[in-house]
Amino acid sequence: MRKLFPVALMLCAIFSLSSFAPVRSDAPAIEKTARRYSFPISGTTDGTPGAGQPAGTIAYEINGSGTIPSSITFRTLSGTSLGTYPFSLSSPGNYLAGGMKTQTSITAVYFHISNACGTGYCVEFIGGI
Repeated sequence: MRKLFPVALMLCAIFSLSSFAPVRSDAPAIEKTARRYSFPISGTTDGTPGAGQPAGTIAYEINGSGTIPSSITFRTLSGTSLGTYPFSLSSPGNYLAGGMKTQTSITAVYFHISNACGTGYCVEFIGGI
């Protein structure tokens, strides 16, 4: 009877281990993707370059560090500054800058980190002309 217990224990262990499957070599792995952008980020958008001015194209430049934007600066295409506006964190990975409506006709700028935009970030201009 004493020899039966170790044999039964060993058979149970072998039987329970036989149900485990080995790890597949093609198993998906979680990888951190590299950030596909760096500051400054520049471009153009539609706006009004100052009160009483005709609507047109204005230039912007977003400054920041790492993945966090710090401010956005607007300029006319001839280089006249329309102001610099700070970004604030609205939720993780989402940043909002406001207060530029008088100078640009844009109510706010929404910057959020997203690979859905293809560049690693999206910039949305809210309340433009």
